[in-house]
Amino acid sequence: MIKTYDEYLNSVGEIGYIDSIVHSIAYVTGLPGARTREVVVAQGGQIGIVQALLPGYVEVLMLSTAGLKNETPIARTGESFKIAVSKEILGRVVNPFGAPIDGAGPIGGEKEFRSIDEPAPALHTRARIDQPLETGVQVVDLLVPLGYGQRELVIGDRKTGKSIFLLQTVVAQASKGVVCIYVSIGKRQSDIKSVEEYLKSWSGAFSNCTIVAASSSDPASMIYLAPFAGFSIAEYFRDRGKNVLIIFDDLTNHAKFYRELSLLSKRTPGRSSYPGDIFNLHASMLERAGQIKTERGKVSITALPVAESLEGDITGYIQTNLMSITDGHIFFDPEKFREGARPAINHALSVSRVGNQTKSPLEKELAQRIREALARYEKDKEIARFGVDLPESTKAEIDTGEKIELVLNQDTETLVPATLSLMLMGLLLGDFWKGKRVEQVKVDLIKITQKYQQGKLASLHDSITQITKVDDLIKQMKVYSDKITQVLYE
Repeated sequence: MIKTYDEYLNSVGEIGYIDSIVHSIAYVTGLPGARTREVVVAQGGQIGIVQALLPGYVEVLMLSTAGLKNETPIARTGESFKIAVSKEILGRVVNPFGAPIDGAGPIGGEKEFRSIDEPAPALHTRARIDQPLETGVQVVDLLVPLGYGQRELVIGDRKTGKSIFLLQTVVAQASKGVVCIYVSIGKRQSDIKSVEEYLKSWSGAFSNCTIVAASSSDPASMIYLAPFAGFSIAEYFRDRGKNVLIIFDDLTNHAKFYRELSLLSKRTPGRSSYPGDIFNLHASMLERAGQIKTERGKVSITALPVAESLEGDITGYIQTNLMSITDGHIFFDPEKFREGARPAINHALSVSRVGNQTKSPLEKELAQRIREALARYEKDKEIARFGVDLPESTKAEIDTGEKIELVLNQDTETLVPATLSLMLMGLLLGDFWKGKRVEQVKVDLIKITQKYQQGKLASLHDSITQITKVDDLIKQMKVYSDKITQVLYE
């Protein structure tokens, strides 16, 4: 807990004075024992973090500059920056200090103060990622699977559906009891409110979520701290045996505000300053994710950082940095978005390096068949553009590809469980919709999803869990096709 200036002065006995202030950066003389990342407190109670030790000066990142001026006394604390966390932080919107900003009163419960700079778990404590993480979004769960403890980058242009996909994932996991931390970095306050309202619109989801928000109107220093504070909250729940999902929306914004701080401090660009040091900052933070072996069993922090691209270009410095840090990426393609695909995920340009090891043999084989069918579909579409007569086999491949894309499309208010995805793909590959128009297939998909949610396809759900091969899945769906038709039109 942060004490007063006088208490720290009496306990540490070291005082300095502000020599100059440039926006959020204060240059302080007279703190010979200061160390980087140490918290300092001004006489008026303003808090700062030591960023660099310079000849004759200490560079301090002030979290608030109100009331500061030259010669203001500054005291060392001998402590790193910590935030207060308790179990009751779930269901709340907080700032990077852990203080509530949702107008719902103070956060109760027994508080623990957690450092924002915890080291990453040691190698011998890490466990193999072997448990699948369902997002409720079919194209991801089938073709770019994720696992608990994975670090997967979500990348794409602005307004291509990244945030809504992340919110669907949060809802899917929060409904399973996973603690979800959504870190909003430098977004507008209206965007933060939209995130809160979406999570509250799903029954019971928000009670397992915490939003850590630093809006674009906050000081750059607050925005810089947001992702580290979010990770401290995630580690608090991990250490209590809870699986945690943490979203960083987004780290290109974080890099932008960190660049602002670097320019204010007049550091020469290079490896030891921006842009070189942002790689180290992001890497050391994301390294804290993973599946960890504890006395209570395996427990994980899954990290989904977001990076924004420009006109589909994913080769930018920050974007490629994050790609090299993470275990894969999900690419939201602006071209697919313009074509009407929802979600606009380009599975061919997306990668999941460890997610496939969490999938069953059936899911792996099915994903391979879907990829091959979609590859043939894309090739056949190119040929069809020339207006030539197509053989029946090619027409059948185009029809199958169109219907696969139709199945993979889903609206933002629908979450599709993994078993239902297998069921739908089994029906499709088993020619359940052969000869049917796209409009009819759309209606059937909506009805099947509704009937599944109502529990009217429970027997089929149980039988699918025993299948290990795609051919057996197709046979099973053909056996049940009459029953499914009956349920659809009852």
